[in-house]
Amino acid sequence: MDRLILFLVILGSYLHNGGSVVTDECIASDLEACDVCSCLNGGKEVGCENVNLTALPANIPKQVVILNLKNNRIACVPRDYFMNLSKLQKLDISNNNLTASFLLPKNVNEFIASNNMIEHVEDFFKFCGNMTSADLGGNPVRSISTKELEICPNVNELSLEGLLLEKLNRDTLVAFPGLNRLRMVLMPALSEIDADAFTPFCENLRRLWLRGCKELTNLPGPLLRNCSNLSVLDISDTSITSLDPELFASPLLGAISLNWNHISDLSKETFSFLDSIKNLEMSTMGLVDIPSDIFVNTSLGYLLDLAGNNLETIPLDLFSSNPSGHDLQLLVLSGNKLTAISPGTFRELHLLKELYLDGNTISQLPQGMLTGTELQSLYIFHNNIDRLSDSLFDQPPENNTLTTIFAQSNPISELSTTFLSGIVDGGNVVMSCDNVTVRQSVQKVSVECVPEDFLMEINTTSVGLRDSLSMRGFVCHYKKESFFGYSSCMVCSVGTYGVPGYCVKCPKGGFYQDEVGQYSRQGYENGCKHCNAGNYVPFEGGSSPLDCKVCPDGTDRERNASYRACFCVDNYFRRDRFNSCELCPPIGANCSGEALRIRRGYYWNWAFADIDRYRNFVENLATRNDSYDRSASSFGQPLPWIHTCPEPLTCENNDDILGSCKDGYTGWMCASCDDGFFAILGFCRQCPDVLVFVVEIAVILLIVLFLMIYVVFVHRRQSGQSGRSIVDVALARGKIVLGFYQVMGEFWGSISAIYWQEVFQNVAYLINIIQLDISAVLVKPSCFFLFLGFNPYVEFIIGVATPPTIIIACGLCLLVNEMKATLKSYYRKTPIDPARKCLANKILTLMSLGLFVTYPSTCNVIFALFKPACVVFPIDENKAKNVTLLRPDYSINCSTATHLSFETAAYACSFYVLAFPGILLCLLLKFSRGTAECPVWLRFLSENYRPGFWFWEIIELVRKVSQTLIIVVYGWDSTLSVIVTLAIAVIFLMLHASFTPMKDRFEHYLQLASLWAIFLNMLVAAVPATNDEDPADVTNVIGVLLVFLNLVVLGIALGKPLMLTVKALVSIKILKEATSLIRRRLLEHRSSVLQINVDGSDVYGPSTSTPLLNTQ
Repeated sequence: MDRLILFLVILGSYLHNGGSVVTDECIASDLEACDVCSCLNGGKEVGCENVNLTALPANIPKQVVILNLKNNRIACVPRDYFMNLSKLQKLDISNNNLTASFLLPKNVNEFIASNNMIEHVEDFFKFCGNMTSADLGGNPVRSISTKELEICPNVNELSLEGLLLEKLNRDTLVAFPGLNRLRMVLMPALSEIDADAFTPFCENLRRLWLRGCKELTNLPGPLLRNCSNLSVLDISDTSITSLDPELFASPLLGAISLNWNHISDLSKETFSFLDSIKNLEMSTMGLVDIPSDIFVNTSLGYLLDLAGNNLETIPLDLFSSNPSGHDLQLLVLSGNKLTAISPGTFRELHLLKELYLDGNTISQLPQGMLTGTELQSLYIFHNNIDRLSDSLFDQPPENNTLTTIFAQSNPISELSTTFLSGIVDGGNVVMSCDNVTVRQSVQKVSVECVPEDFLMEINTTSVGLRDSLSMRGFVCHYKKESFFGYSSCMVCSVGTYGVPGYCVKCPKGGFYQDEVGQYSRQGYENGCKHCNAGNYVPFEGGSSPLDCKVCPDGTDRERNASYRACFCVDNYFRRDRFNSCELCPPIGANCSGEALRIRRGYYWNWAFADIDRYRNFVENLATRNDSYDRSASSFGQPLPWIHTCPEPLTCENNDDILGSCKDGYTGWMCASCDDGFFAILGFCRQCPDVLVFVVEIAVILLIVLFLMIYVVFVHRRQSGQSGRSIVDVALARGKIVLGFYQVMGEFWGSISAIYWQEVFQNVAYLINIIQLDISAVLVKPSCFFLFLGFNPYVEFIIGVATPPTIIIACGLCLLVNEMKATLKSYYRKTPIDPARKCLANKILTLMSLGLFVTYPSTCNVIFALFKPACVVFPIDENKAKNVTLLRPDYSINCSTATHLSFETAAYACSFYVLAFPGILLCLLLKFSRGTAECPVWLRFLSENYRPGFWFWEIIELVRKVSQTLIIVVYGWDSTLSVIVTLAIAVIFLMLHASFTPMKDRFEHYLQLASLWAIFLNMLVAAVPATNDEDPADVTNVIGVLLVFLNLVVLGIALGKPLMLTVKALVSIKILKEATSLIRRRLLEHRSSVLQINVDGSDVYGPSTSTPLLNTQ
C-alpha cells in the first residue's frame, strides 16, 4: 500500500508539471538566497537577477514581497514552491529556461514570466484574484485551456507577445474580463481572430496592440464593436489589405497606427465612424494616392504620418474638405515621391507647427505655401530644391511664426531676401552652401552652412513623431530636464541607415551610403546605395562611391556584388565571402554555390580540420541577405585532399560536405565493411540470415561430397587397370583450376576499373572457396561469430600458422601410426605390418597437398605486410598532413608500433616463400636423377607432365606467386603492376604454348585456356574506357566479360567429368540389374493373372465340352 501511495504522488506530480517529474535539481540546496542574492528591506525585496542561477536558491525569506529572478538559467520550479510565500506581490522570473508553469500565491498582483520555454500557462492563474498584470510573452504557448483557468477579474494588463497561438476565439481570454491593455505583438502564428474574441472584456479595453502579426490577413468588422472605451489601436506590420470601417467605431479612439501594411482601399468611409483622430499613423503602406475626401467626416487632432509611401501629389482639398476643420499640429510627408506642392494645400491647417517634407523630389516651394498656418519648423532636406526665392507666407512678416528651416542636401543656387523675410527674427536656416552666396537678411536670420554629412537633431515631445522618426533614419533617446521629458532624435550618419530604434552600418559587399538620414524601406533589403556592378566595399560602413573597389579575381564582375565580394563565376569556389574565388579542382570536386564540395565516387577526410565550421561557412554562403553569420563568413583552414575511391559507387557522398559512404561501407575511402556486412573481393555484402547461411554451407558440402564419391567410385572401377587413375586426373586438373582462381581472386579484389553488379557479386563467395584461402572462406561466418573478425594482422597469423600446423598435425599422425604398428608387433610377436607404409604415404600426401594448396595464400598474407604495400595519402590540400595506410586494408595505419612489429615478422617469414618451392625442386631433382621411384606423396607434382618437364610445377608456383606479389604489394592502380603482371602473363602463356609440358591433351588446353583467361582479364581491366562511352554500359560489359572468362575455366574443367558421370550412371551394372529385375517381376505378375491350359481351358471355368451339372 505504501508503494501504491508513493506511485500516485509521483504520478500526480508528473501530470501537474507538464509531464516531467520534479526532483531536487530544481532547488540548489547549497545556495542560500540571501548569500547569492540581494535581500533588502528586511528580506521584503529579494533581487536574484543576473547571477547565473541554474536552480532556485534555498530559503527565500518568507516575508518577501518583491522577488526578482530574471536573467538566469533556472530550468524548473516545483509546482507549489511559491505557495509558502504568502506575502509575495511581485514576481519576475523572465529570461530563464522554464518549461512548465507553477502555482502562485493569491497576493501576487504583478507577474512576469516572459522569454522562457513554457508551453502551458494555466497553473499561473489558479489563484489570480489579486493579480493586475501578467506578462507571458516569448513562450511557445500554442493554446490556452479555458477549462483549467480561474476567473481573474482584476487583471487589467496582459502581454501575449510572441506566443504561438494560431487563433483567438471568445473562450481564449474569457478568464480576464477586466482587461484594458492587451499586447498581442509579434505573434508569428496568429492568423485568425473571431468577431467575438474580445467580447468578454471589450467594454473595459482601452489599448490594443496587434503589431507584427504577419499571418493576420483580416480583422472582422464587429471585433471592436462594443469596445466603447478603446483609445489606442495598433495594427501595424501585418498582412491586412483591407479595413472594415466598423473597426473604428469606438468614440474614444484617438490613436490609430496602420504602419507597414498594404492597405489600398482607403476611402471617405474608412474613418467615417470617428469624429476625430488625435494621432493617425499610415506610414510605409505603399500608398500611391490618398482620397481627397478621406477626412471629410473626421477631424485630425495632432499628428498625421504619411511618410514612406509612394505619394506623388497631395490633393489640394485633402485638409479643406472637412467643414469642422483640423487641429493638426504635426504633418509628416517625408520619404514619398512628391515633386511639387500646390499653393493652398496647407491653408486650412491653422494650428500646424511642424511640417516634414524631407526625402522627396520637390524642386521648388510655391509662393505662400504656409499661409494660414502657425508653422514653426519646416523640414525640406534631401530634395531637389534649387531656388529659395519666394516667401512662404502671404501675410505680413510680423505675423510669421516660422523659426527653423532644415534645407541641407539640396542643390540650392539661390537664396533670396524675399524668402528669408518669411522667417522670424533670430530664426535659423540650415542648408548646403556649395552653390550659393549667402546674404544676410534684414530680419537677421541666421544661415548655417553645413556639409552633406551634417548630423541634425530633432527634439520632440510627441510619441507618434518619435516613432515616425525612428522609422526614417533617426535614433531617438529619451531625455528629461526639470519636470519635463522629451525625445532627442539624431539622424543616422553617412555609411549607415536607420531601422526602427537604431542606426546600422552598411554591410560589406556592394553597398555604401553617402547621405545622412537614410533608412530601410519596405520591400528593400537595406537603406544603402549599390556599388556599380563588379565593385564592392571590403568593410562595413561604406560612405562614398570611392569606397567601392573592383571585385577580386574569379568573380563575376557583370553582377551586383550583393553581400559578398561579387559572386564567383561558374566552376569557381571561395574560402572567404569577401575575397577572391579559386578555380575548382579538376578531379572529384563540385563547386556549385561558391563552395567546394565532394562529388560522388571521391573521398576526403576532415580529421585534421573543423568540419562544423566549414559546414557553417558553406550554409552561410547560401544566405544572400544581411542575416548571414558574420562569424562564419570565411574558412581559414586548409581543405582536405580529394582522393578517388577504389570502388567509385561506394562513395555516395549524399552529404557532399562531410562525404558519406554507401550503406554497408565505412572507413578510409569507404573501403571497409560496416557492422552487419562482410567483405568479398573488394565489396561488402550484407550478412545473410543464419538459415540462408546454413543452406549455403549444406549445398557446398553436398557438392564436395558428390565429387569425392565420384572420384572414389571411379577409382575403384579403375583398380587393376593400367593408365592414369582418376585421382591423378583430378589432382592434375584441380591444380590448374586452383592456380587460376588463386591468381584471379587477388586480381578481382584489387581492380577498381569496374563495380561488380549484384548478379556478379553472388559468385564471389564461391570463388573464395575455390581459392582455398582459409581466412577468406571464414569471412562470411564472421557475421555470426564476432571473434572471427579479420584484418591483415589476423590473416597473417592464420596464414603463417597454417604450414607448421599442417606439418605438426601430419607428423603426429605419422608418429601415432608408427607407434601403433610397433606396439602391435610387440604384443603379437609378429613383424611390423608393412601396411603402415601405405597409411604413412597417405598422410604424407595429405601434408604435401595441404602445403601446396595453401602456399599461395600464405605468401599473399606475407606480401600484404611488406613495406611497399603501405601507401602515403595526403590529408590536406597542402600535403602538410599525411597518413600511411596499408593497401590491403585502409583501416591499418603503417606508422604504428604494432604494424612495424608485424612488418618485421612478415620479412622474417619470407624465407618460406623461397624455401617451400626450393625444397620441392630439390626433392624432384633428386628423384628425377636417381633410380628410385618418386614417392606417392610427391608424385602429384610431376605426374601430369611429360618426361623432362618434372620441374614445371615449380615454375607454375613461381608464376602464381610473382603475379600475386605485384598485385598485393602495388595494387592494380599502379602502372608498374599493370605492365609487370601483363608481361608475366604473356611470358608464361608463350612458354606453355611453346613447350606443351603436359602429356594430357585436354589438360594442356585447359591450362592454356586458364593462362589466356588471366591475360584477357588483366588486359580488359587495364584498357581505360573512352570518353564517348557510357560508364554504366562500360562497367556492365566489362563485368560480363570478366565473369565469363573466369567461369569458362571452371566449366571446361568440370565439363568432361559431368559428361562421364551421366554416361556412367546409364551404363553401370546396378542400373542394368534393376531394369532386368523390374522386367522379370512384371512377367511373373502377368502369368499369375492369366493361365492358359494346353487344352485351351480357362482357369475361370470348365471347358465347354464338360457339362456344367452332373445328372448321373
